[in-house]
Amino acid sequence: MKEVYLVANWKMNCNLSEASLLTEEILKNLTPEETKNLKIIFCPPFTALERVWDIIKRSKVKVAMGAQNCHFMPCGAFTGEISPKMLLDFCQYVILGHSERRQYFGETDRIINKKIRAAIDTGLRPIVCVGEAKKGEKSQVILSQVKNALEGLEEKYQKQVIFAYEPVWAIGTGDEAEPSYANKIIKEIKEILLEKTPVLYGGSVTSSNISSFIAQEMIDGALIGGASLKAQEFLKIIKKVKKNVG
Repeated sequence: MKEVYLVANWKMNCNLSEASLLTEEILKNLTPEETKNLKIIFCPPFTALERVWDIIKRSKVKVAMGAQNCHFMPCGAFTGEISPKMLLDFCQYVILGHSERRQYFGETDRIINKKIRAAIDTGLRPIVCVGEAKKGEKSQVILSQVKNALEGLEEKYQKQVIFAYEPVWAIGTGDEAEPSYANKIIKEIKEILLEKTPVLYGGSVTSSNISSFIAQEMIDGALIGGASLKAQEFLKIIKKVKKNVG
């Protein structure tokens, strides 16, 4: 029985009251039994981390916390940035290398590599996103991102990394990858990783298609964007995954 990761990436959404309501609505409709064998991770915006963490701590339902990004330096003159150390009060995970960070903020594989090392050194587990920009693009593009992310990192670092395969063309478009195709790509990714490294799928994941993805042998969970902002939709996803994995 595999452990399944369900990572809720709220992106640049939810003020404090909205984040509180969303968190409370999800948690009050779950039981500890329903989340057994599931690793549920909420990734709110920085401004809501403390509030969401306070709600999670009071719940009997086991949920972890993640941030959506961090810098590679522990402190310094980097106006507007967040260091890994600043996240430790609330977070156990951090999303790194999301395609939106690459596209809009110029993050390179080299920068992401430095962030991975910094996050792990600080005690955070990185969820590293990789994926091709155009539908049908060769998998070598994706594998290159994976190799560059891990370049120069010792095994102790590689053991801590979680990867998320997110085809850029599928994010927020409703045009999700075929589950069998995603499974094939993730199989190729896993062939160059240490054994048991989790690899998730992300890209227009909904309650309607989650079962098809989780049923695939190589897919260890999902990175979920828009669907995680609707409590009832995210609850449906959790309950369908639980039904599939037991």
